[in-house]
Amino acid sequence: MTESLLQWRDEYLIGVEELDFEHQDLFRRLNELQQGIAAELEKARIDDYLDAIEMRVEAHFALEEKFMRETRFHRFAAHKREHDEFLDEVRGLMDRFAEAHDPEVVGTLFRELKRWIIHHVVESDLELATVAAVARR
Repeated sequence: MTESLLQWRDEYLIGVEELDFEHQDLFRRLNELQQGIAAELEKARIDDYLDAIEMRVEAHFALEEKFMRETRFHRFAAHKREHDEFLDEVRGLMDRFAEAHDPEVVGTLFRELKRWIIHHVVESDLELATVAAVARR
């Protein structure tokens, strides 16, 4: 069974242009990964998708954390901990795929990325919208 693609919704916008752009880019990249899985691309191509996603997630988290520090976001420590735990989980799944070349691991990784990004953007990052609105004043 093929996983459904992520659908971007404007309700995910948090009001910080750079972060909103990156969230949309992450949705796009995850959809590319899913399409690659569905097309049964060779391991090297899937590795390329995974590496690109990992690098984008790391860069995105760094930008988001910079924004939180600059605006003195009250939940910075908890939010950063979410980022760190998620990166550890993603890296662990990527390592499992590298060792076993198991497409099921990539499917699990896609489902985790999908679940996490929607949860994180909709719940945790939307809190930043309030901070962004105050910062723009």
